Order: sequence, then C-alpha cells, then structure tokens
Amino acid sequence: MGVPSASHIAHAGLPFANPMSQPAVDAAIGALPLPTEPLVVDTGCGGGEILLRTLQLRPGARGLVVDLDPDAIAEARQRTEGLPARFEVRDAATVEGRFDAVINIGSSQAHGGFPAALEALRALGQVVLYGEGFWHRAPSEDFLAALGGATINELSDYDGLRAAISDAGFNVVQESVASQDDWARYEKLAANAECHGTPDTLAYARRIRQRRALPGGTDTLGFALFALRA
Repeated sequence: MGVPSASHIAHAGLPFANPMSQPAVDAAIGALPLPTEPLVVDTGCGGGEILLRTLQLRPGARGLVVDLDPDAIAEARQRTEGLPARFEVRDAATVEGRFDAVINIGSSQAHGGFPAALEALRALGQVVLYGEGFWHRAPSEDFLAALGGATINELSDYDGLRAAISDAGFNVVQESVASQDDWARYEKLAANAECHGTPDTLAYARRIRQRRALPGGTDTLGFALFALRA
C-alpha cells in the first residue's frame, strides 16, 4: 500500500468523504426501493461507510466495492469486516452487469464526470444512490483556483443537476441538500490535515481555508444526495 493521500488523511475520523449528515444518508438508504437480498455496487467508495450502512440497514444485502485507491479499498474492507462484500482495486468503467442498487456519492469522476456518469450508473442498475456537487452561485476564478483548478462546467446549478437526472431517465425518490452547518462540520478536515503536519497536508488545509475566506467561499458550492429509480 502506498503513502495515504492528503485527502485520505484529512478525512480521517469523518463519517463520509462528503458533507451530508448521517441522518440524511440513512434516510436516503432507507428510501431505496430494493428487493430482498439486493446486490449493491459502490463505485468510488471512499472509506466504505455508506456501503457499511447500506449492508446494516438493508438486511440480506450483498456488496461489491470498486475504487482505484488501494487505501480506500483497505479502509472499506476493514469497516465492513464480517459483512457480505467483496473489494476490488479497479476502474469503475470496467464494471459490467446489472445490480439491484448502485452507490456513487461524490465520485462521478469514476464514470467520466457529471453529467455523463448518470448514464453509466443507469447502465449498471435502475436504483441509484447518487451524490453530486452543484453551484449555489456562479463561482469566481479565485474560488475555482482554490478548488485545485476546477472549471465552472464541471458542475451545474441545482436546477441543472435535477434536469440532468431527469434526462438520464431517473425519478427522484428522495433528496436532501447539505446545509451550511453540514459544510462547517465537514470542513474541519482542514484541521485534521494541519494536525498531520506534512507539506502535502498543510497545503491541502491551506487551500480549504483560503477558499472559505473568499467572498462567497462558504455558499458557492453545494452538495445534494438523491435516491433515484429509473
């Protein structure tokens, strides 16, 4: 296993690699229209917490976890020890077959980015737990630079996100949006990174703090979680 990334280190101790609250995630999992003993694939699993909750909240569920990051796979395997799941370090684009549910939260880049990922997810299953960022307002150039060189067309506004979901053939079963309090709790990962104290983690923390200090730094980027059914 290689050296953990700055992002992986910063997220240590956080329940998810996204700003959604734990009640919101549990509600979305509970809203998924699943059969008995569903087969669930998680493409871009992070630490595996959302798959773990799915296996715990949906009795009889079995999981497949796919991620290119061996550290993420190792953490997901540890979290779900004793539960029916298998783990593969591989490109999500190589996953084939049909699943009872697909989880992809904050990992649309594993399927070509937004909005192309929605079509790829639908090809894997008709029920999807999907989390994606969106613009509350048009981001400034400084804000995009503080995100590490993002571009405005990587995301849409909330209406555009909902429209892309509909265009991909999905109906929204349940949805929630991260609040400003959710974001403030989530972005304590800057402090986690600073505590680690390496040049990479300090630079990671500095970018977060610089972004939050910008005009609109705390209310430009949003995040939404959807339970979807085709």
